[in-house]
Amino acid sequence: MLWLIALAILIVAGLGWYAWSLTRQVKTLAHQRAQARRDALLGIHILIDSYLTDQVDRSECVLRIRVLLDAHQENWLSALELTRFDEVSGAILTMPFGEARQQIDATIRREHDAARRQLLQIHEAELAAELKRLKEWVNQ
Repeated sequence: MLWLIALAILIVAGLGWYAWSLTRQVKTLAHQRAQARRDALLGIHILIDSYLTDQVDRSECVLRIRVLLDAHQENWLSALELTRFDEVSGAILTMPFGEARQQIDATIRREHDAARRQLLQIHEAELAAELKRLKEWVNQ
């Protein structure tokens, strides 16, 4: 009978330790997700500043901002009305980039570059205003 009580205490202690370790893992994952979100927001802030001061290729900057928003801020489109940003970044996302861009013909690549520049020029003022609003939202 005594061995049953000892076995029960051992099982309860083992399950308690297992529950504690799982809880610790969940807290660690939540902390890592929160840190990744903060890092993404900082990256978005830096990219917006770079865009507004014309320090980077604007189409690349818009693309990177969009990717960070989609990955770390799932509610950005519903929380903010960034119609031009959504339109322009969506159009840029449909064009090949990275290795896929390097593999396409140079003529097509120039056409895509021209289309990107045209999109950015047409919507320049609206994009700047929306990115300023996005920057304010990120800073909250």
